[in-house]
Amino acid sequence: MKPIAIDHFCNYLFPSSLKSNENGRIAFIGKRASLEDNKYLSDLYLLENGKPVKLTASGGIQAFYWLGDSLVFPDIRKEKDKAYTEKKLPLSVLQRLSPGPGEAQEFVRFAMTLTDMAFVSENEFFFTAVYDPRIERLPADDEEKATKTLKEENEYIVFDEIPFWRNGEGVTNKKRNRLYHYSGGTTEAVTDPFTDVLKFSLIPDSGRVIFISTRFTDKMDTSNELFLHEKDGSLKNISFEPSGFDHQNFISAGADTIVLQGTDRKEYGLNQNGDFFLYNYVTGEKTVIDDSHNHNGYNSVGSDVKMGGGQGPEWQIDKTGIVYFTETIDDSSHIMSIDPGTRKLSRITAENGLVQEFILSGGPDTNEGSGDSFIAIAMRGNDGPELYRIEKNGRETRLTTMNAGAIEGYAVSTPESFTFRNEAGDEIRGWIIKPSGFDPVAQYPVILDIHGGPKTVYGSVFFHEMQYWASCGYAVIFCNPTGSDGKGAKFADIRGKYGTVDYNDIMTFVDKCLERNPWMDADRLGVTGGSYGGFMTNWVIGHTQRFKAAAAQRSISNWLSLSNTTDIGYYFSQDQIGEDLWSGTDKLWWHSPLKYADRVRTPTLFIHSDEDYRCWMAEGLQMYSALKYHGVDARMCLFRGENHELSRSGLPKHRIRRLDEIMKWFDKYLKCT
Repeated sequence: MKPIAIDHFCNYLFPSSLKSNENGRIAFIGKRASLEDNKYLSDLYLLENGKPVKLTASGGIQAFYWLGDSLVFPDIRKEKDKAYTEKKLPLSVLQRLSPGPGEAQEFVRFAMTLTDMAFVSENEFFFTAVYDPRIERLPADDEEKATKTLKEENEYIVFDEIPFWRNGEGVTNKKRNRLYHYSGGTTEAVTDPFTDVLKFSLIPDSGRVIFISTRFTDKMDTSNELFLHEKDGSLKNISFEPSGFDHQNFISAGADTIVLQGTDRKEYGLNQNGDFFLYNYVTGEKTVIDDSHNHNGYNSVGSDVKMGGGQGPEWQIDKTGIVYFTETIDDSSHIMSIDPGTRKLSRITAENGLVQEFILSGGPDTNEGSGDSFIAIAMRGNDGPELYRIEKNGRETRLTTMNAGAIEGYAVSTPESFTFRNEAGDEIRGWIIKPSGFDPVAQYPVILDIHGGPKTVYGSVFFHEMQYWASCGYAVIFCNPTGSDGKGAKFADIRGKYGTVDYNDIMTFVDKCLERNPWMDADRLGVTGGSYGGFMTNWVIGHTQRFKAAAAQRSISNWLSLSNTTDIGYYFSQDQIGEDLWSGTDKLWWHSPLKYADRVRTPTLFIHSDEDYRCWMAEGLQMYSALKYHGVDARMCLFRGENHELSRSGLPKHRIRRLDEIMKWFDKYLKCT
């Protein structure tokens, strides 16, 4: 059997963006890492008779939309257009690919960057695009002058609002995701220059649009509003509550009615799961479907061999009015149903694992889109993401073998799970991955991997980095401590408790692993994690010396600095720690790993990205400098041009270098010499 190599993730095709048209045809995007090009090649696929058929070869398809039986997608193809965009000028060229043989033809173009769209008809559609007032001021009819002016503008940055940058987007000051209406060759803005549209959806067969948005000029609020755009162009505020409400997702469910998920966040703060309501936005009638705060409405199971299908995938509704969505339950994500009439929520999928996204489909002998079952992108066991047909009774049929070759012939160590009760009596689940070629009489070094979030979960699905470490002779252990998702709102709520109950759970988990597995060498323990897992890695090394090496990735070290330098810091720190920067300095500092840096004796590697605006590089630099100051061996590897998603979607060569840095660091301190 071949070992899992450091570049094994390049063997996978990452499917995402499942969509079907009114005739039941199903398409999706498939991405593959290319080491040669050091990027991801992304193309369009059609599901024909249960098998994927590749439709494009440009490698640059990031989104698509059905228009009848045609596919419409942004793609820059002409050399002149490529040269234009290389000057940092915005351009979206929509191509239309019709059924049958032949190349895609240009459909329409816009001097802006589209982010989403929905067709009313061939000549009418709504779309969102990035609005940048700097671009708006450039001369539209003089490319040379526009290029020169923009180049001069890019030599400095002006901030006059918060947040002023966002992870994955860069500097966003005064930029907004704006809604537009295109009809008969004319484009009109629906929203103003200060409104940021978070989600929009057409009301079927009406030409009307509902959208979630937030409007700000100086400071973005964490609540948002719901609006209705009528056919006559008028806008009506139809928010569920007049203020302080977070509209999270919705779907049309009859005349002037939507099923809505949202929350006032009064009980559990920012991470409070939304409740479900049936809402008539004309009469204002509200019916509670579920207000338990226990249904998150998305997949939060982690893996580094998937892309796309994050929080807030599109809900589905069948012809009987039943609504379907994704939810994390324990350590798996599932398809769920809501019956607005009976107010009953039910779990559809029976298998554990990860459901990335899904659409309504047909049965084996019916039209693909008739709504009798689902087509889902899912991960089961050690398999990579594949397409499955899932019946409404939970029965599954695997349709594709796109990633079968990524596992066949490789030495994969299946995670072994166990549970224990923590001090509060809650059940905590953890896993052990044995090293490749495991010998029960040998002694092995151990890597503890801590997930991010903290409101996410580990599951039993394939994780490349863990399998790579196992192939290098390490045991890998990981768990879902208090604060994780999938076990209800109360379990996930660790506001004001960072580094206490969660830390105790993780240390107890390590103790249990060592007790159950005498082949694990307690003198050769390593710890790593990213984001919240990076915070916890920094916290661990300041509170125990049991770990002989650590790798803190995209970490938090100082809640005071995080508060005013990151995209979410000004509201996230106060919510999660329970105090603000001015009245609660002592508490913010108490929960900061940097406070305890003088106690650290563990050699620590810091992995960070210079465009990570979620946990800015200053967080890693502070902890790194503190350890160096106190004479502790430390190293920092800062990746240029990467952000918070380095480990999951960073450039292929950067992902490899990251793993190489971590492995060499652990080898240096944990391998016998």
